[in-house]
Amino acid sequence: MLIRFNYVHLVIPIVSSVFLLLISVSCGSQASINVQNLSQQSEPSAESDASYQIIMAVTDIAIGENRLAFAVIGKTGPLITEGVSIKLSPTGIDSDRFMTQAKAVFHAWPQSNAGVYIANVNFDTSGEWAIQVEGLSTNNKFLGATRFFVNKTTSSPAVGIKPKPLENLTFNEVTDISQITSSLQPDTDLYKISVSDAMNNGMPTIITFASPSFCRTSTCGPQIEIISSINERFGASLNVIHIEVYERSKIDDEGKYELKVSGFLKEWGLNSEPFTFMLDKDGFIVAKFEGFVTLPELEAKITEILGI
Repeated sequence: MLIRFNYVHLVIPIVSSVFLLLISVSCGSQASINVQNLSQQSEPSAESDASYQIIMAVTDIAIGENRLAFAVIGKTGPLITEGVSIKLSPTGIDSDRFMTQAKAVFHAWPQSNAGVYIANVNFDTSGEWAIQVEGLSTNNKFLGATRFFVNKTTSSPAVGIKPKPLENLTFNEVTDISQITSSLQPDTDLYKISVSDAMNNGMPTIITFASPSFCRTSTCGPQIEIISSINERFGASLNVIHIEVYERSKIDDEGKYELKVSGFLKEWGLNSEPFTFMLDKDGFIVAKFEGFVTLPELEAKITEILGI
C-alpha cells in the first residue's frame, strides 16, 4: 500500500560520521570515494596510456566470493559500454602474471547517465590488490588501473552466516511513518515486519538499507522502488523490508530535525548504502549486494531461492 505525506523541513548536521558511511560515484563526469576507504586504497601507478580513471564502488571486499563493482570515468564522463575485461592480482606480482581474469558487465544506474561494471570474483588472499581494465574488442585496449584492499573478513555479515536479528520498528508501531523512512511516497508493506520476526517466520527475506531522501547518489530512491516491485510480485512467499539509514531526533517545535546514522548499520557493520541482503527461510544470508542492485539480479536470486 502506498501513502503520501508532506515531509518536514530537516536540519542535517555536517558530521564526519555521516560521510564515512557513504560511497559515491557521481552522475556526471566527476567521482568521489568513501572517505573511510582512503586509508586503505593506494594511488594507482602512473600509466601513460591510461585514458580512464577506475573508481572502486564497493568498500566491503574480503577473502572469498565478491560482487566487485567499479566505475570507469573519462574526461567527458563515465564510459558506458556492454562490458569490459578485468585482470586482478595482489600487488607485487609481475603485471604479466595476473591471477584472475573476468568479464565485468555494465549495470546502468536509474535516472542518470552513469552506472558501474560488476563482476563476481574470488579473492584467496588479503592485502592490496591491483585491477587492470581493458576493452572487450580484439585489441583489448588498456583503459585504466587502480589498487584496492582485500580484507581477511567482511565488516558486514558474510554469506553463509545467520546475522544478528534486528528489532526495527514496523508501521504499526509508530504514529507517523516518517519516523522509520525518509521516502516521500512510502510503501507500508516494506515496514510490516521486523528483521527479527522475518528470520523466524519460515520465509526467505530481502532487507535493503537505504535513505531515499538523503542518499548521495541517485540510486537509493529507485532501489526502494525495486524492492517494492519485488514485494508486489513475490510478497506472498517472501519478506521484503526497508531499513532507513538515518534516525531523526526533534530539535525544536518548528518541525526541524537532526539526523544521525541508524544504529542498525553499526550492528551489521555497514560502511555504505544502499546495501541489500537476501536470507533463506532459516535466516542465513545467501546473497548480499553493496550499492545499487538491479531488478534482474534480484529476480534471478529470488527464483533460485524459491525454486520457481
